[in-house]
Amino acid sequence: MNIFEDRGGGKLHWKLNLYVLWVCVFFTCASYTMCVPFLPVYLLQHLGVAQADVNSWTGLIYSVTFFTAAIMAPYWGAHADRIGQRLMAIRAGFGLAVTYALMGMCQSPEQLFGVRLLAGLVSGFVPASLSLVSSTLPAVKMGWGMGLMQTAVASGSILGPMLGGYVSAWFGMRMSFYIAAGALFVATIMVIAFVRDVEHEKGEGKVIHIWADLKASLQNKGLLFVMSMFFLVQVCVMIVQPLITMYVSYLLGGVVNDDVVKTAGIIFSLAGIAGIIAGPYWGSRGQKRGYTKTLFMVFICAGAINMCQFFVHNIWQYAAVTFIYGLFLAGAVPNINARLVEVTDPSVRGKAFGLVTSAQQFGGVVGPLLGGFLGGFLPTRLILVLTGVILVCAGVYTYLTKVRGVPQKA
Repeated sequence: MNIFEDRGGGKLHWKLNLYVLWVCVFFTCASYTMCVPFLPVYLLQHLGVAQADVNSWTGLIYSVTFFTAAIMAPYWGAHADRIGQRLMAIRAGFGLAVTYALMGMCQSPEQLFGVRLLAGLVSGFVPASLSLVSSTLPAVKMGWGMGLMQTAVASGSILGPMLGGYVSAWFGMRMSFYIAAGALFVATIMVIAFVRDVEHEKGEGKVIHIWADLKASLQNKGLLFVMSMFFLVQVCVMIVQPLITMYVSYLLGGVVNDDVVKTAGIIFSLAGIAGIIAGPYWGSRGQKRGYTKTLFMVFICAGAINMCQFFVHNIWQYAAVTFIYGLFLAGAVPNINARLVEVTDPSVRGKAFGLVTSAQQFGGVVGPLLGGFLGGFLPTRLILVLTGVILVCAGVYTYLTKVRGVPQKA
């Protein structure tokens, strides 16, 4: 197939957009995970925070970025519809590169909190990239393309902590922030040099009425469904984060040491590895069978597998169930993204991606808080089972409201 594809608004260099943005999203996710998971160590060893206070500071510094990003996402999305997705990606890329460099220069937890707040305000590189890819992909490649982009998110998120660990050991932790900033700068230059924007009327000069736009967008029932599914998936993914290390410790006999931390990191990455393997398959299946029908299957299977955590009694069983769970859950994001493209007009695609990003970011806030709260009085095994029940319920809801009685693709 020719690398140019006609979408009615001219020929678009969709293959080059896809592959370049894949690399850029990989760099962005790897930059995040090579630094942010190690913030507690950074606070202790470099910023002088006492052991008794490190958990409180870590919680504040994590949550402030999610919170401000959730607030700003609809605004940046609406702005993208005025000036184009490409310029939004460039803005976010340079902005994040600056904030990562500033994190490496911080001398106090208060400074780090302020920089992380700023990072949330300027964020949006990944949603802008996904929106741009979805707007330039041929319709017949939508499921496959969004599945391929999901592998960039998953692989960057997996390799980032390993890179961060080695860089910190060899050059010190501050260097991790500077390398992450450099990677984001390179990714942004790649967007400037190689990526083309979608060709539609952008509406320069129009005033953004964020609340009016929000109300109008929320009248789109298809968009509301996509937002709720993104929120739910993010909650189910993040709910285990405060619990996984201690649960691994429990399965290994109750001892907390370096081996437990390494094992917890490996197991946490298993779902991401599964995403790399299965993401393109589920995207292609959604393209052929229908996105909501595939999403129904993904939710039911992932939920049922995670409910098997009730029978887990050793670390190998936990690792196996987590990996299989990841193989199915990997189908959620590409099919939700593809469904988003189906239910929104290209002229408001940036606004739509901004809203779903906001829902996803709020899921990132709620998930860890809920996990920490439930972990105070429920065994971790039952919390994992609960996420399975939630996903099965989401699958049933998807079937009853979006699949039953609706003609599906052959």
